[in-house]
Amino acid sequence: MAPAKSITVISSPYHLGARDKAVGAGPTILIKAGLITALREQGFAVNVVELEPVDDFDGEIARLFELLRRTSKIVTQAVDAGSFPIILSGNCSAAVGVAAGLSTSNEFLRRKIMPACVWFDAHDDFNTPDSLASGYLDSMPVAMLGGEVWKTLLSSVPGFQPMDLKKSFVHVGMRDVTELERARVVDAGFSVIWGDANRHVDFRTELQGTLEDKDMGETMVHVDLDCLDTSVGVVNKFSAPGGLLEEDLVGCLEMLPRKIRPSALTVASYDPSFDEDGRIPPVAIKGLLAFVRSLASQGIVVCASVKGERNSRSSWL
Repeated sequence: MAPAKSITVISSPYHLGARDKAVGAGPTILIKAGLITALREQGFAVNVVELEPVDDFDGEIARLFELLRRTSKIVTQAVDAGSFPIILSGNCSAAVGVAAGLSTSNEFLRRKIMPACVWFDAHDDFNTPDSLASGYLDSMPVAMLGGEVWKTLLSSVPGFQPMDLKKSFVHVGMRDVTELERARVVDAGFSVIWGDANRHVDFRTELQGTLEDKDMGETMVHVDLDCLDTSVGVVNKFSAPGGLLEEDLVGCLEMLPRKIRPSALTVASYDPSFDEDGRIPPVAIKGLLAFVRSLASQGIVVCASVKGERNSRSSWL
């Protein structure tokens, strides 16, 4: 693929369709913390798009799937316009729309390929309505990516095709799971780099080794910010110990463009009401900047001023 000439930041500030509620407030706070400014100061051309409200749709399920349909369409438009999509979402289910949007872009259709996925998260997100007593809708996106749930509604998302999780999916940071969830993940057979509350995991080295054993190709990257350890900060009500430190997140994201070809980045699940000291946005922005600078170094995204990148916004570096 030709290098992207710009970055398109797609903001989806919703929690199950409700604007600025809980994790839905995260995208706006990340932007207010200086994310767009930091990208532009690094020399990247940045477009910003925000998904329109879905209040006219009745119920959480209908609203969520409409957001996925809209995400798919905007991701396709961005990629076809030669822009690299970065999605800021309340819910991690946005990744389903991202995958669908990539799959229906001109380049993916021409080459008859589908995106793989590297997924950072404290949780498995591999639940189904039958396996989860609470039925929490946003705990199912990995199962959705695999085409295991909501099949009729998924068919309404433009470009959606089930992903072969065992072949094309790597999960980083999983640790806050029940025995049933762990058993389901093991049975599914996709790669997992487990977090551990009792020891520090070298996530970067383990992820690099896993990727070297796979042929991932074009890959979407998903960062559920509660992949971070609670010592870094509290991301949301589901935050858990045993996760990535700041240097782990930055190191992993910087390394990824040298081992795979990223097609999109999604950042999700940040609830600012649990982050009273505002500790998470600076960490998220540092990780994101490390990622896009690495994209530029690999010729995936054009940056007008790579050589001067460390002279601006030094507080993020």
